[in-house]
Amino acid sequence: MTCLRGASAAEQLIARYPQRKLRVLVVWEPILAMDWRSPSGSALARIPDQRVRQFWDPQHLVAQQLSRIAKEKPQAEPDCCVYKGNHWDEAILYTPSSKWSDRPSPLFWNGPVVKVILRLESALHALP
Repeated sequence: MTCLRGASAAEQLIARYPQRKLRVLVVWEPILAMDWRSPSGSALARIPDQRVRQFWDPQHLVAQQLSRIAKEKPQAEPDCCVYKGNHWDEAILYTPSSKWSDRPSPLFWNGPVVKVILRLESALHALP
């Protein structure tokens, strides 16, 4: 259950920066056999911060977009976390001025979240 541990680790990281302007998107998607429905309240409660938006993506729309970005910008592609063609359990950090429509290159992209949280925090420190 590294993805649930990753959610908790992400919340701990976010909590260390209460004054930082952050926008965090947590995308839950069905990857494993047990992921047949949207996340429970206990899973969602792992990240209660108001700067976080969580949503269920049963069609893997975000994962498909990440696959397209990885093909366009292979230097940014993570070295893990693709299962049956779907990206999952990854942390991605963009600059504050990034716009999804511009297909920006991420400053950081890797996973599983619980294993890269310290490197993600270092990348977060590098932001203005």
